[in-house]
Amino acid sequence: VYGMQNRAVQGMLDFDFMCKRKKPSVEAMVFPFSGNHYVKFYWGTEETLMPVYTTTKEACEKHPNTSVFINFASFRSVYETTMEAMKYPQIKTVAIIAEGVPEQQTRELIKTAEDKGVGMIGPATVGGIKPGCLRIGNTGGMLDNIVMSRLYRPGSVAYVSKSGGMSNELNNIVCRNSDGVYEGVAIGGDRYPGSRFLDHFLRYQDDAGAKILLLLGEVGGVDEYDLIEAVKSGRITKPVIAWCVGTCASCFTTEVQFGHAGAQARGDMETAAAKNKAMKEAGFHVPDSFDKLPEMISKVYTDLVLSGEIVETPEGETPQVPMDYTWAKKLGMVRKPANFISSISDDRGEELKYCGVTITEVFEQEMGIGGVVSLLWFRRQLPKECTKFIE
Repeated sequence: VYGMQNRAVQGMLDFDFMCKRKKPSVEAMVFPFSGNHYVKFYWGTEETLMPVYTTTKEACEKHPNTSVFINFASFRSVYETTMEAMKYPQIKTVAIIAEGVPEQQTRELIKTAEDKGVGMIGPATVGGIKPGCLRIGNTGGMLDNIVMSRLYRPGSVAYVSKSGGMSNELNNIVCRNSDGVYEGVAIGGDRYPGSRFLDHFLRYQDDAGAKILLLLGEVGGVDEYDLIEAVKSGRITKPVIAWCVGTCASCFTTEVQFGHAGAQARGDMETAAAKNKAMKEAGFHVPDSFDKLPEMISKVYTDLVLSGEIVETPEGETPQVPMDYTWAKKLGMVRKPANFISSISDDRGEELKYCGVTITEVFEQEMGIGGVVSLLWFRRQLPKECTKFIE
């Protein structure tokens, strides 16, 4: 993992522990702005130390079995750091999280990745997830969402999405209408993604565990047509459920730039309506609207169960991962007695108080030593005669 993303790494380790991996999926971190050191993380209830290196070169040399490079660098430095990572033959997959990467740099990264046989996810992606195995960064959200979407064990539906946020919604929809997600990837919303829909669907086609293929595209781009040709040619034979969001673009008199850099139609073929129509004509399972997508998934899944293509297995025990104390306290789930109690002085605010009287008031009223002692010892402001006697 490139970058000091402690929360993301801890989330990956918690996911690994929930999936009953024997050891963490993250081997090391790279952070060039400090010396080599160790960072403490949790592995279940146990604490473990993870090495942090200043260079990718040293990290690869010390951990030759690592094959995935997750890059959290900003768009300013992501080009150089990714190019450096791809110099090492052991790196087979690169995930680029940053948004706003210049398109020229992205195209150069894609060309280098193709030449070296490196798979690339992103830029502008949340990552991907393979239930029961691995998740990239913050994919899938918090642990309670991981449990609710049953991402701790594999299902039968493999999906590819442009949007990272919508991929999280797909996890929920798929879980409610089938036996769950087998694998999910968000390729990113830029005009030039590091990998295309077809790249991942060809993998899913050759993977016996993926029974249903699910596509969530959007307005802009023509990658869906490559997938259509693969289905027509017989290269992809598994049932494909697909929908392209952005059909409302036809309601506007001019072309509209949606949230993603690539979410804009530059011609009739790139409109969501045209792509949905073409996919339906090619034999895809295309719902009438996004609201009908859950119903479509349920129907295709039920048909495969009845045909014996999918064999349902009993749902096992839901795994539990210890919750961090700071997070549990923030949610109001735990309470802890105070280690130190003071009924005299109070330093919780912007100014120190003695028995409710601020330090400023002590000086303004010229209380003196006797007045301060009266506040600290007697917990009240004594008359002048008493404070003079104390002094």
